[in-house]
Amino acid sequence: MTVRQLRPEWGKGERPSGGSTAFVLGGGGNLGAIQVGMLRALVQRGIVPDALFGCSVGAINAAALAADPTTTGVEQLTEIWSQLDSEVVCPPGRLSGLLLLTRKYRSLQSNDALRRLLETSLSYRDIEQTPIPVEVVATSLRTGRDHWFTKGPIIPAVLASAALPAVFPPVEIDGERFIDGAVVDNVPISRAVKGGFTRIYVLHVGNFDRPRPEPKRPIDALLQSFSIARNYRFQAERDAPPEGVELNVLPSIDPGPIKPNDFGKSKGLIERAYAATSAFLEGGRRLAAGV
Repeated sequence: MTVRQLRPEWGKGERPSGGSTAFVLGGGGNLGAIQVGMLRALVQRGIVPDALFGCSVGAINAAALAADPTTTGVEQLTEIWSQLDSEVVCPPGRLSGLLLLTRKYRSLQSNDALRRLLETSLSYRDIEQTPIPVEVVATSLRTGRDHWFTKGPIIPAVLASAALPAVFPPVEIDGERFIDGAVVDNVPISRAVKGGFTRIYVLHVGNFDRPRPEPKRPIDALLQSFSIARNYRFQAERDAPPEGVELNVLPSIDPGPIKPNDFGKSKGLIERAYAATSAFLEGGRRLAAGV
C-alpha cells in the first residue's frame, strides 16, 4: 500500500488537483469516536488526506482534522471527544417515544451546546482557510437533495450537516433550511470520486456485521427502516467502485449496546478502532509487499 506524506508547501486556501488521496467520514452520532481511532492509525503511518469529505458527525471530525492533519491534530480531536457529554447531543429525559413524534417542538433540543463546542474547538471560521480542503454535506429541506458546503462559514455548515432530524433543529443558511446530510448521503464516497480522487479511505462507523434485532415497538421499526435506507447507498457505492479508484473501506468495530447520548465509552471506542485499523493497514502493507 502506498502512503502519502503531507505536502508542507501548500499554503492556506490552495487546493490540490484530483488524482490524490481523500478521506470520507460518514455519520454515526456518538460512534464518531471510532473515526478518531481510525484517523490516528492512518496519520501515524503517514497516510494523510489531500481532501476531506464529511457528513454529520463525520463533518465535525473532518472540520477539526482539516486544520491540522497530523498526529497533533488527531490528539487534539481526541481531547475534544474526551470532553463530550450528553448535553451536547441528546440530554436524557427530555422526550421519548410517542411524545417525541407528536409534541409541537421544532426539535428535541437546540444546537447551542454543539455550536459552542465548535466555536471553542475550531481554529478557523471559513472553509477556505484550511490547509487542506474540507467539504461537508447537508440535506436541503426545500429540494430534498444533498447540498455541499465548500466555502463560507464553517460552523453553520457543520451544524447543518449534523442537524439530526427531531434531535436538532434545521439550520437556515442564506434563506434555505438544511438538516442532517445523512438523510441522503451518509457516507459520501461518490463526492470524492467526482472530485477526481483515486485513493479513497472510507471511515464508516457502521461498517460491521451484526444481526439486526427484531423490532419490538413501532418506533423501533421506524428507526431501523431509516438505518437500512441510509446504509443502502453506501453499500452500492462500496461494492462497485469506478475503474481506477482504490477504495479502502476501513473496518469498524461493534460498539455493543450503547445509548445515543452515551459518551462515556468514547475512549474505549477510540482505542479499539485504532487497533482494528492498524491491523487492517499492516495487513494491506504486507500483501502489497508480497509477504
